[in-house]
Amino acid sequence: MGDTVDRTQAKWIAAAIVAVAGVSANVIRATEAGERGPLRLRDASIAESESTYVDETLDADFEETLRAREVLYRTYAPESDAPVWVFLAYFDQQREGSQVHSPRHCYPGAGWSIEDEIEMEAGWRDGTVPGLVVSNGVERRLVCYWYQLPSGITADVFHLKLALTRQAVLRRPQDVVYGNVSTPIDGDMTAAYARVAPYVGAAESQVYRLYREQNERR
Repeated sequence: MGDTVDRTQAKWIAAAIVAVAGVSANVIRATEAGERGPLRLRDASIAESESTYVDETLDADFEETLRAREVLYRTYAPESDAPVWVFLAYFDQQREGSQVHSPRHCYPGAGWSIEDEIEMEAGWRDGTVPGLVVSNGVERRLVCYWYQLPSGITADVFHLKLALTRQAVLRRPQDVVYGNVSTPIDGDMTAAYARVAPYVGAAESQVYRLYREQNERR
């Protein structure tokens, strides 16, 4: 995949989550929690072989639009025909000016049609992983996504809003990490999910670890 595809990938991923920074702004504005400090997403060890990825660079305009405190965006197995893209964005406080969006609404706006919505067994924990099968007319991809708070994981935007609003009312941190792991579909959905599943499980585990370490540093 070329740099243009990588930049486009990042931008339509971010379209699904840029508004997380503004959840329930009227409540949160009056009840902001104290400084949390960095999460250190760059310390995440997601693949067994750390030599198999490249860190992607986001352009300044995109980062300004995203308004995340930290971003991790990597391409694993970048030279293969079936790379895996891992995108994590950490928001340590919520800001006004936007609303939480679902990837179901944002991918079509970026030129990708949604062919199917699926749920797959997580395997490494109870529950399922939501996924989208998307296509831009040239390529099909399997996209797994989730929102991760220190207290748990959800893929439901409504539940996310409720959780963040509750944290705001209680004057607690409104931390959230958006996770997105995707890979091309070469005709075999089972193979595509088998490819992304280890990265999703490892990313979830690493985010929890980073949350714990962040709390210990406070």
